[in-house]
Amino acid sequence: MILQKNTQNPFYNETDSERKADLPDAKARVSIRDDFERDYGRILHSAAFRRLQAKTQVIAVSEGDFHRTRLTHSLEVAQIARGIATSLNENTNVYNGKIDTSLIEAAALAHDLGHPPFGHQGERALNACMRRFDLNFEGNGHTFRLLTALEGHHGYGLNLTRAGLLSILKYPVPMKMLNNIRVEDKPPKSSIFDEDMAAFRWVLEPFTEVEINYLTAYSGIKEGKHGTTLAKTFECSIVELADDIAYATYDLEDSLKLQLIPQEALKDVLTDCSKNCPEGIANAINRFLEAGDTGDNKYKNKHLCADLVWGFINHVSIEEVPFDQDGQPLFSNRLKYRAFVDEGTRTLLAGLKQLVITHVIKSQRVQTFEWRGGHIIKKLFDAMIHDKHLLPQDEKSHWSVSSDNHNARIVCDYLSSMTDNYALKIYSRLFESAGGKLFDI
Repeated sequence: MILQKNTQNPFYNETDSERKADLPDAKARVSIRDDFERDYGRILHSAAFRRLQAKTQVIAVSEGDFHRTRLTHSLEVAQIARGIATSLNENTNVYNGKIDTSLIEAAALAHDLGHPPFGHQGERALNACMRRFDLNFEGNGHTFRLLTALEGHHGYGLNLTRAGLLSILKYPVPMKMLNNIRVEDKPPKSSIFDEDMAAFRWVLEPFTEVEINYLTAYSGIKEGKHGTTLAKTFECSIVELADDIAYATYDLEDSLKLQLIPQEALKDVLTDCSKNCPEGIANAINRFLEAGDTGDNKYKNKHLCADLVWGFINHVSIEEVPFDQDGQPLFSNRLKYRAFVDEGTRTLLAGLKQLVITHVIKSQRVQTFEWRGGHIIKKLFDAMIHDKHLLPQDEKSHWSVSSDNHNARIVCDYLSSMTDNYALKIYSRLFESAGGKLFDI
């Protein structure tokens, strides 16, 4: 039997702790952890999570060993998300209970599991390949697919709780509803592939029709643009803010350390934004600006980023959303609340993220790496879709003689699971004269 904690947090109900599959191996284990702590453990010990150590965050893994990877980024997002939840529990009146920090951390650890090798160019390359089969690929959608189907050996993924899955559904609308076929390569932001609709419907089962319509609302497809989602769960809004904070601070710190962003460009953004920020954040900015140029700015930059993280965490607030767009009542705590920051803080976050985009992501150094990564993904996809014998045995065993679409998803699942280095090794073996050694993959 499983020994469960006796205390039930009234902020959550029984359906939040339900799992889609009632698996016998889980029943045989003894645990003093609650359901959300078990979610955290399953994600932490998964192969998909370990692979993040060798997947690019912003700067290529091969460029050095100082900067963040997808793994360290995910760990930092989890720490920030826990800090936000703890701060909100202490400083706000959250209904009749507390935000579960284990649930928040679990969702944060999992938020990037589905991202392929070579960053966003790898994502675009896979989507371009899948479009030939009237399908799509997107990292958030693949995260849900990993958690509900691919990871593990029983066909239910990690078999997380319903609340755990809801907390990672950043874009809770099926991809086919958002996809503009006239937009090339770049996929719509969606957490649900067509193949995973059964799992998505199970996640939504406890909600009323009004709540389902609220959560799955989206703006329509426009000229040159995909449709966009409009809502997410409370816990997911916390994780999204934590992700933005990590991007705007820790990825910024890496870029400054590697001298990819000029100090003057950083000062300009901070000066422009500080006057509209809350006092705690403005004070951190002013301390940085008043310190002057020390010659070696490494520790000065590090202290700035640490101070900003603290300020961002402590200036997250909760707003209540008791009704949907048509004034119908929302009953689930997963939907009734949303975490947010004020406009000044939001502008600062956007400005810092734009620094990374302008000076790093769009730089020749990063763009040439990403272009090569996209080229590698497309070449591997074309080779494997035409010869299943290039796939491992597990993937070959699911091959279909009658459905090209099914086979395309098999190849896509396999490629998206690769690390940057593993994809390079497979590419070298197939297409380069050196070819690699028999046992190097």
